[in-house]
Order: sequence, then C-alpha cells, then structure tokens
Amino acid sequence: MSSLKSDLDEYLLLQSDQKKSFNVKLPQLKVPFFTRKSEPEANSWIKDTQDSCFPKLSRLQRIVGFVACLGMGMLCMALSTLYIPVLILKARKFALLYTLGSLFFILSFCFLSGFGSFLKQMFSKPRLLTSITYSSCLLLTLYCALVARSTAFTALFAVTQIIALLFMILGMVPGGATGLKFFGQLFKTSVSATTSALPV
Repeated sequence: MSSLKSDLDEYLLLQSDQKKSFNVKLPQLKVPFFTRKSEPEANSWIKDTQDSCFPKLSRLQRIVGFVACLGMGMLCMALSTLYIPVLILKARKFALLYTLGSLFFILSFCFLSGFGSFLKQMFSKPRLLTSITYSSCLLLTLYCALVARSTAFTALFAVTQIIALLFMILGMVPGGATGLKFFGQLFKTSVSATTSALPV
C-alpha cells in the first residue's frame, strides 16, 4: 500500500509530458475462495426449455407468453362466472368460456417450462391420474353443455375440472404444496404484522 502512495506522489510531481509514459503497479486483489462460479449454460433453466420446443423463443418471450396466457385465462374464467346466474339458459357459453380459460392456464405453464417438457411432466407416472382426470373432465364439460345439454352435469364436471387443474398446477409449481404453504404463511405473517401496527 505504501508503494502505491509513493507512486502516486511521484506521479503528481511529474510534468504533463512525462505523465503519459509513467507506469503504476497496482496491487493484486485476491478473490475469496467462497465465490460461486456461474453455472454452465447447459444446466440453466432457459437451456432446458429451449431443448424441448420452440428453441428460438428467448426467456423474455416465454415470460411474456406466460403472462399473456395467464391473463387471457383469468379473463375467460371471469367472463364465464357472469353466466352462472343464468346457467340453465346459457350453459353452452359458460362451458366454452370456462374450458377456454382452463386451456389458457395450461398454455401459460407450457410457455414457462417449455411445451415438450410440460407434456412429459403432465403425462409422467406420478401425475398421470391427475392429467387424465383433468382431460376427461374438460371433454365431459363440453359434452354435457353442447351435446347432452345437461346443466347439472355441466356444473359438476366444471367444478371437478377446476379442482383437477389446481392439483395439476400444484404439481408443476416448484416445491408444490409445501412451497405454496410457505408463501401463504409468509403472506399471513406480513398481513398480521401490518394490521397490528395500525391504530385502532
């Protein structure tokens, strides 16, 4: 450190034409041993999704596709709830909007994890029962609304479809039910801390 100070003092005493040719020796800093090396790109999330399907989509495009499909799914589900009071008369419109919203939810997760890998996960052994239940309820909701015209069965299969969809999404979320429970507890403690701080 003292050599750096003496070099600096010497540099300040030099004339302007001599300063151009002056060499300063900077001290070498050692990098701590605990710094983590960056993971190779082959094991990264974007590389895994690129290998499955649509390899030219970037991470930003996948996130935009996820958000857009999730928004469309929520919109279709919200519009379908408007038909609940008149479900006997408008069962077909309800079933179509409801099923379309459900499909948009699935499509949003396909964008996020990659289409090929999502389908492999969806029809893997642990999730096969949930996926078959969801697919059959989706088809039965449409059948009961469009062909059989049964309002009671349309409502029954619509409820079963949303339950199967929630179980399927729980299986796709990292950490599953444990992760959601953790975030729920975190939200609950933050809300309770905020409400206790408010004056009564």
